[in-house]
Amino acid sequence: MNLRFMFACTFLATPVAAQAVDVTLYGHANKAVVVYDDGRDTETAFADNGRYSTRFGFTGEQKLENGLTASVLIEQELASNGTDATLAQTTGGDTNNNGIIDASETATQSTPVGGTGANLTERHSRVGLSGNWGSVFLGLTSTATDGITEIDLAGTDDVLASNIEDIGGGLQFRLSNGTRSGVTVAQMVDTFDGLRGADADRTENIQYHSPIFHGFQAKVAAAQGGDMDGAVLYNGKFDAFQVAAGVGYVAFNRNNTTASNEIESQVSGSVSVKHDSGLGLTAAYGAQEIDRAAAGIDDPEFYYVKAGYSWDAFEVAVDFSESSDVTQVAADTETTSYGVGGQYNMGNGVSLGALYRQFDMDRTGVRTDEINLYALNMRVKF
Repeated sequence: MNLRFMFACTFLATPVAAQAVDVTLYGHANKAVVVYDDGRDTETAFADNGRYSTRFGFTGEQKLENGLTASVLIEQELASNGTDATLAQTTGGDTNNNGIIDASETATQSTPVGGTGANLTERHSRVGLSGNWGSVFLGLTSTATDGITEIDLAGTDDVLASNIEDIGGGLQFRLSNGTRSGVTVAQMVDTFDGLRGADADRTENIQYHSPIFHGFQAKVAAAQGGDMDGAVLYNGKFDAFQVAAGVGYVAFNRNNTTASNEIESQVSGSVSVKHDSGLGLTAAYGAQEIDRAAAGIDDPEFYYVKAGYSWDAFEVAVDFSESSDVTQVAADTETTSYGVGGQYNMGNGVSLGALYRQFDMDRTGVRTDEINLYALNMRVKF
């Protein structure tokens, strides 16, 4: 008998000590077909849905002899051509709007922001310790206010939510003369959840979560760099109404600088109510306070409303969002968006979604075209 084969059989038959922590593998693949019209050109992309990018992770817990519970969370992202940043637009195109591409006009593709390759990116890597007094977490993970404006029971979660830039955020608005403005949707909108000044929603931090008491829970976090945030959340049922809500506050560390237009603090939150009939309503609001604001610079604000209805395996919803003065420029800027979405939950973690969304930017002294976006999406969880 082949010695290598005998060795392999012996190795496989040898008892292996049990792992110290019971670990569960989870994740999903999430892909979309997106068609978008920026007022001059229509493009199609096959992309990774930025609402919930393709990812996988390991989570585990182990009860200790002293009554505490140790936990671990490791999550990686494997996204290519994400709908939140990398959708490419034709450069130039029919800029004189005569219906053809002239020799003086170009139809070459722009270079997508961040590239189109599927890069493995660390999303979470943290440890935790829990007891009757609550939980403490340490490492790279979400801070206390991550997702505070995304609490949503109204349905169509795969394609329709307050963070509207997740699908179409990389698209640039066209000026009225057909040229690209250099300003993207993602630069003009913000949901004001998480720190944003570090790694978007996640950064190295230490945080405490209180026990849940009558549906209420408090969270507080201190991030590397000095930013601190806290949140209070609620989840409960009143007769036929399911209610979920949260409010958060961020104090940004600006190292005692005297520079103008420094973001000093942020307050934001959301509330969502769903009736047993299937009708759901969601509202969200966020604002930042700017210290030593220059002339013409206003505090950024955002609000969002959504109505949805669910029956059997189907969900439909409509929403509206407005962000004002997100970028610190003297010209008043408002970016509005409305969307219509549907979702079919096929069971076993498989869902199909469809979306129509329109983006419109209004800036003093600047005329831009609307962006219209259509998407079909499939998400498979495991």
